[in-house]
Amino acid sequence: MNRLLNWVDAEQKKKEKQMTEFLETPRGKKVKDSPQMKRYQEKRLKKMQPEVERRLNEEADDTKGQQVWFSRYISNGRLRHWVLMTHGYKYELRRSANAGEESGDEDPATTKFTPNVMPFTIDQEKRNAALAESSLPDVDGFYVCLIGWTTKTKDEVDRACRSVGKDFGKYDLLWNNCQDFLRNFAERIIVTKALDYPWFLTNTKARYQKTQSLQPPPLQYLLKLQLQSRAQIQLQTQLQTQLQIQMQIQIQNQIQLQIQNQMQLQMQLQNQ
Repeated sequence: MNRLLNWVDAEQKKKEKQMTEFLETPRGKKVKDSPQMKRYQEKRLKKMQPEVERRLNEEADDTKGQQVWFSRYISNGRLRHWVLMTHGYKYELRRSANAGEESGDEDPATTKFTPNVMPFTIDQEKRNAALAESSLPDVDGFYVCLIGWTTKTKDEVDRACRSVGKDFGKYDLLWNNCQDFLRNFAERIIVTKALDYPWFLTNTKARYQKTQSLQPPPLQYLLKLQLQSRAQIQLQTQLQTQLQIQMQIQIQNQIQLQIQNQMQLQMQLQNQ
């Protein structure tokens, strides 16, 4: 399984490298700045803005208890690690040897996993800047969103975390991992659920997540449009050139006709 995941990572990195190199070329920059890509960005942001406003209103609500935040770390397009945050602390499942690190490189075959609790605060300045720029709560690869409120005290939350860890069982990368740990933990502490709670718990996408995953126009499609546009411009140029040539021919014919008429008129005058 690890070999397969490493191969997937390698292929993803290869594609990302090819994409990055292409976008640095003059042709790639034209595609990136093309009207089609700009229309895609405008459409995406327009759809997401109402959902962003709804979530910002939720985040401003401190009347339902202590807020519970969800953070997921994505590297090379692959989901790496989940964390819950509340009471100024983060709660996660970590390898015993490196609790507190943010590598996300887990080796279940050789390592024991245990709950980890550490002081942690959200970088709201970076998060707000990301929301303003792209309508996504993404901070340095960490996607951070509110999933609910808890009325439990810090000590009660800690006890719930230890209880979930005690019942967790053997770690399995696919069937019993940090995501399963945090889902069970969240169900024990969250009293009031936020808009993104179903997405966190069951991966049920709301409109916000569906709009985020709206794919941009494929590069091949944009290149095809560019080639079509270039062909249309060339055709229009050819038509204009042909039209100018035809107009010049018509003008020359009219001049020749006028000359012939003048010569005929002069001959008639001489014969008289």
